[in-house]
Amino acid sequence: MTAKILTTEDFLLAAKRSEISTLRQLMISCDLVTRATELIHELQRERGQSNIYLVSDGRRFAKERDEEMQTCLTAETNFRQVLNKLNLDHCASSSSRIFSCIAHVLHGLDGLPAQRELITSGKIRAADNTKAYSDLIAGLLSLVFEAADLSSDPDITRALVAMFRIVQGKEYSGQERAWGLIGFTAGTFKDVLKERLKVLQEAQDRCFDIFNNFAHTIAVAQWRQVENSEATGEFQRMRQMINRYQSGDHLPTAISDVWYEVATRRIDSMQEIEHELAAALLTLCQQKIDQAEEDLRLHHDKLKSLEDIGEPPQSPLSAMPDASGVSVTPGVNVKLARTIYDLVQGQAERLERMSGELAEVRQALEERKLIDKAKGILIQSRGITEEEAYKQLRQSAMDSNKRIIDVAVNIISVADMLKGRS
Repeated sequence: MTAKILTTEDFLLAAKRSEISTLRQLMISCDLVTRATELIHELQRERGQSNIYLVSDGRRFAKERDEEMQTCLTAETNFRQVLNKLNLDHCASSSSRIFSCIAHVLHGLDGLPAQRELITSGKIRAADNTKAYSDLIAGLLSLVFEAADLSSDPDITRALVAMFRIVQGKEYSGQERAWGLIGFTAGTFKDVLKERLKVLQEAQDRCFDIFNNFAHTIAVAQWRQVENSEATGEFQRMRQMINRYQSGDHLPTAISDVWYEVATRRIDSMQEIEHELAAALLTLCQQKIDQAEEDLRLHHDKLKSLEDIGEPPQSPLSAMPDASGVSVTPGVNVKLARTIYDLVQGQAERLERMSGELAEVRQALEERKLIDKAKGILIQSRGITEEEAYKQLRQSAMDSNKRIIDVAVNIISVADMLKGRS
């Protein structure tokens, strides 16, 4: 029995089927991202309420915290259920980073019950509690980032970058709420705390600037509404109060309730944008899948309708290349050959266009990787925390009048050079 010889048509259709398979996997990743962002929001709320519970020695927010823990457990269950859609047996090598992120997140979630027990018994400080929740949320944020980095579709990558930046900006806002609450409850803002809040504010601004560059029109309009809202105006006035604070000034601790309330209103407004982005993202994925499946059907039908059509004998004149540049060997189905040529050419042009668009979108992702790498170098070489590493990057950028990414690249270059000499 003679083995079938694979043809151009076979590979053309296989390429489209592969595209559909990739889009379906991307759809699952996007679903995972939406569940991750929902869990992040509930963890942020639980973090804030747990801190109030701790700084008040369990006298306040006990009921609210219990209710939020149940909501958070529901969000965690939804997140874990989406994980069941992932194929762990047949996965690409590029999946290793996202699977590592998931393993890190699950380890953190498994430790949450013990963390909650420490809070209930008052055996953990609010600052340590903030760090524990923030580390878990950072793992979930890395999951969103990796999903964006693995996407091969420029439109979906753009949507994921917008989602990552609004969620990351909201997390910095949540950390600002948590640390501000600690300061207002204590009735004092030491310089180190004021500096920490300043860094978080600048980090938010960077995230929202990138978000505005990548988000669709509706989401950008929603963000402008948040910026111009009464809650944001009141929040900015409280920020100014912190900036003006001097050692020895009196701050009524009751103002911590106002801080928490206005910060929460602002953060909840950001979650509404997340919902809009999540719905648009899943719709976009489904549209891409539907379009690819329709293209596959049309390609298949078109090739099928032409493959059995006979062609009249060609004269030397008709065998010459036509205006499209297709030269057909005598005896070959001319219409089929030209159709295949058009499909291959169209596919090549589309892939080239997508590659250019994807490279443009991924620049924002690459910058984040380089900054993280530079922070890692500083952490390892100087024995400092991640926050301190970023502060040093920021200060160096200000002192040299450069962008943070430029400073990061310099640090990486010097480190590589020194490594080469050792």
